[in-house]
Order: sequence, then structure tokens, then C-alpha cells
Amino acid sequence: MYLSKLTLEQFRPYERLELSVPPQGMRITGRNASGKTSVLEALVLLSTMRSSRATSDRELVRWSSGVEYGLPPYARIEGIVQTAANERHAIGVSIEVDAGRENHSRKRYRLDQHATRAHDLIGVLKCVLFSPEDVLLVSGPPAERRRQFDILASQIDRSYLQALSRFGKVLSQRNSLLKSFARERVQPRDPRAIAELTFWDEQFVGPAAYLVAARLSSAARLSSMIAQRSATLMDGASIEFQYVPKMKTPEAREGESGADTRRRVVSALADQLQLARTDEFRRGLTLVGPHRDDFVFALDGRELALYGSRGQQRLGILAYRLSEGDLIAELTSERPILLLDDVLSELDGVHRDRILRAVLADNCQVLLTSTDASLLDNAALRHLPLMIAADGAVEAA
Repeated sequence: MYLSKLTLEQFRPYERLELSVPPQGMRITGRNASGKTSVLEALVLLSTMRSSRATSDRELVRWSSGVEYGLPPYARIEGIVQTAANERHAIGVSIEVDAGRENHSRKRYRLDQHATRAHDLIGVLKCVLFSPEDVLLVSGPPAERRRQFDILASQIDRSYLQALSRFGKVLSQRNSLLKSFARERVQPRDPRAIAELTFWDEQFVGPAAYLVAARLSSAARLSSMIAQRSATLMDGASIEFQYVPKMKTPEAREGESGADTRRRVVSALADQLQLARTDEFRRGLTLVGPHRDDFVFALDGRELALYGSRGQQRLGILAYRLSEGDLIAELTSERPILLLDDVLSELDGVHRDRILRAVLADNCQVLLTSTDASLLDNAALRHLPLMIAADGAVEAA
């Protein structure tokens, strides 16, 4: 899989950019705030329908957008994707900002010139991004680790994405009900309250079990891949990756189908919701389920966040990102595009060479960025065109 063309209009610093991308990828250098990371952000947006950096869509739209013609601010991102099966797809996302309310916007999605839903676009273009901020995955809150894993799983399995969407809606309704019970001091034995909650329990366990069962399976595969990747990047050390569900999960059974695993998780989850009912009525929120799961990184048996140096944490997260690509390739037969934002800084020459060997051995499209052009001037990278980002353009060096 590779991206052959990227078109940006009124996106971040770009008034208009048409960028042809070779199948092998490219190197992009430029000063801070020159727009090189925005190119990678645009690819992530086309892949996941979400920005990798922005907290609101308004941040993605060029600030002077629409001013010249008296139009509301807007942005357009389009890409041409070539798949391993030799298929060609045109994908696009447009953002329209409400002229009267800067914080309100609307997105439209297109696939092969036809309007479509966001869910139908996710995973058409598959990407894995490493950015300097990824180190915070090691020590940051569980919510971000869950979000990153969900992004990975959604690119692989459309049913996971659907279950995730359904789970979020049911969880919101269930929490709203529990909050009203806590506010009104409803007792856990109240027949009417039990009947209401039972309805939402039945809606809850199906998508929740799908998420948990998929995480159990994918995390086990990912853990093995991360151990192998980290062993090639680090000196005599190995990164471990562990899924830590916030519920007692059934023991894995060799050769068991995903459907059978989900049925056992449904049963276990229903039992644990019953046990947590009194506390949930008192606290006014759902205490059991995949929304409380975590993923833990360890270095030779010790928590990486506490015992790993910054360099080890950086290498560990890079091993995780490369393993995401391995998992996507194994389960979809499509090697994703690898986006490496400032990956070579803060590392010595030995580890830089190891990273480049690992990345280039995957034979996938690679886009690398750096503010320091000398870091990209490596013999192993000279087959990738060198581009310079500056003044709202990306041009050949």
C-alpha cells in the first residue's frame, strides 16, 4: 500500500499543496512550524478520520481561509491510494467551519467521488505514525493508551470500530442513568431501577465483550512482535507489552474461535456487573468494562515508565509502532505507510542505524521528517527524495 498523491487546500499553513509521493516515500526537512509535520497529520486524518495533534477541527483550517472570498473557513484533504491488490482509491475529507460559531464545524467524507460515512473510510488508507510525543504513552494516563490501541484495531477490523462506536453510546446512557440513581439515592434493590439498568446491561455486554475479546487476541500477538522488534533495537533488553483489563477475563483456550471467546466474556462481564451493582448505584458510574482497561509497557519485567531511561522509552515506543505495522500487515495483507516524525533525534548513531535498518527492511512507503537535514543525510535514505517544507510549500531540495 502507498499514497501516490496528496492534495491539501486551506489546511494548516497550506493555502494549496499538490504533492506527488513516490512509492518508496520521501524525506522532508524544514524549520519548526514550516508544515512538514502537517503533511504527516493529513495522512493520519485520511487514515483514521482524526487528527493526530488537534483538539478541535478549527485548528486544522488555515486561519485566513475564506477571508478573500467572504466564505466561511474550510479545509480539504484528499489522497490517492494504491493498494497491494493493485486497486486505486480516491479518499477525501472536507471541514467546514460555522461562520457564526468558530468552535463548530462539519466534516464531509468522500470515497471514489461518492459521499460516504467516516466509518467507511477508516482503514482504506492504513498508516502508523511515530511522533516525539509518543513517549508520553509510556507514562501518561491509560485513556491515551486505550485510544491508540483502538485506532490500531479499527484500521484492521471494521467490526471492532462498529463495536467501539456502539459501546461509547451505550456507556454514556448507562452512566447517565447511574448518575441519576446516585443523585436521587435510589437503592440497588429498587425493582424499577433494576429493570431500567438491566435493559442497558443487555445493550452493554455485547459490544463490550467484542472489544475485550479482540484486545485479548490482538494484544497477545502484538506483545510477541514488540519483544522481537525491541530486541533488534536495544542492547540486551526487551520490551514487554501487557493488556490489563479492568475485569476478570476468562482463561485463554487454545484453538478457541473469537465467537466462543466473546460468549465467555459476555458471561463473565454480566456476572461482574451484578457484583458491582451496589457500588455503581452509590458512585453513579460504570465500574466494569473496557473503558477502564490499560496497557502496560515493561523493560525486562520492570515498568518502563519507572525504570526506563528516556532513550529506552523512545526505543520501546518505536518498537511498539513498528509492531503495529507488523500486526496490520499480518491481519490485512497490507503493509501500512510508516510516518516517522523526528524519529532520529535524541538517539546516538548506533541506534539511528538500527532504526533505519529495521524501517527499510519492511519494504513499505516511509515518510520521515526532521528539522536537522543532516540527520536525513544517511546513505540508507538517499533513495528517498529529499523535500524542503517552507512558506506553505513542499518542494524538492
